Amino acid sequence: MKRKGLTLVEVLVAAAILVVLLGVAVRYFASTAELGRNTQAKSELQDRVRMVMQVATGDLQMAGARYWNAGTANRAFTLPLGKVLLGTDGGAKDTLSLYYVTSLRGQNEACRRVGYDFQGDTLRRSDVNATPTTGNDCTEPASSPQPLAEGILALDIQYVCSDGTAKNTPDCGAAAYPRSAIVEVVGYTLSPVQGPGPATLTTHTGQSVSCPQGRACYALRQEVLMPNLKPLPQ
Repeated sequence: MKRKGLTLVEVLVAAAILVVLLGVAVRYFASTAELGRNTQAKSELQDRVRMVMQVATGDLQMAGARYWNAGTANRAFTLPLGKVLLGTDGGAKDTLSLYYVTSLRGQNEACRRVGYDFQGDTLRRSDVNATPTTGNDCTEPASSPQPLAEGILALDIQYVCSDGTAKNTPDCGAAAYPRSAIVEVVGYTLSPVQGPGPATLTTHTGQSVSCPQGRACYALRQEVLMPNLKPLPQ
């Protein structure tokens, strides 16, 4: 008589094989999903640090610009004496305040007062209108800081003076002026990642910053020229 169907042993063996295959598949898809999350978190971190660097270096490059131009319309502004570029050495978290005139805005909003500060690990930026209603002297409005980027451990700025010295504040003395600025930005992922990397980083001025546990950190450094700070010929 011919036997039909499967024996209990065969069913158990088939079930065991199926369980193993399902386990392998689950582990594979979980690993792939985790890898995707890590990649996305690190990519977002790099984009965030690059954005901060682009905005900060753009402001520094414009510091001291005095002229607004639009076609045949031209206007020269007078920036507040002694306040064109100010900064404090906050270790890895420096603050910054500067004035410039930009032709990217209308004449009534051309003169800008820009500032940077920190609230915890959130870097804040203020960009307020300093254009006077009459005359050419830029005004001194109150700052209005807004969050620019979260998870920022450092905005470390070192100023290279025209006499070759390096300062942690933009005060180069009466005989020199800030010719360029070396800017370093350090940030961390907003969500935990696997294999986060070094627990600490050291900036170009020797400041040690600690990455939060389980987070990946990313540092970017760039030197930017500040041609508008060169004194005008007498």
